[in-house]
Amino acid sequence: MRATLSPLRDRAEGVAPAPFKAAMRRFASGVTVVTSRSGASVNGMTATAVCSVSADPPLALVVVNRASASHALIVKGQAFALNILAEGQEGLATYFAGGDAKTFEAAPHAVGETGCPLLLGCAAHVECVVENDYDEGTHTIFVGRAIHVSSADLAPLIYCDADFQSLQRV
Repeated sequence: MRATLSPLRDRAEGVAPAPFKAAMRRFASGVTVVTSRSGASVNGMTATAVCSVSADPPLALVVVNRASASHALIVKGQAFALNILAEGQEGLATYFAGGDAKTFEAAPHAVGETGCPLLLGCAAHVECVVENDYDEGTHTIFVGRAIHVSSADLAPLIYCDADFQSLQRV
């Protein structure tokens, strides 16, 4: 159910994509590789558009471009895993970036409860089954119910201003 729309919506033209992207690059976020599986097909994609939705029930969301290989696998497999990268895993983030399908031979991993790959050495894993999905613009927002989680005492990998950053603990 959509919220009541603001009267400003009808008058709003929106901004061009380039300045919008420039502004959003200023938003620091954790780096996640979203993995998916459908049958024998697996894929991973680097994503920063990931967040928790609710603790009770435990829900997380990921935003995926409908043109990506991962999108089709999440739709078919109805599951995804969030591999929350740790500092030092920039190579994995770079490897899984871009829209092309990726193999896992070069990425040490295990198979999770959903069948999705879990990358080794991550700060955390959140395995989800799809509860809902919403198409918006060129992307789909997948909301998943967490069915298994794990975490390690590792600093997360951060991305801001088109570069990897370190979290300075106080």
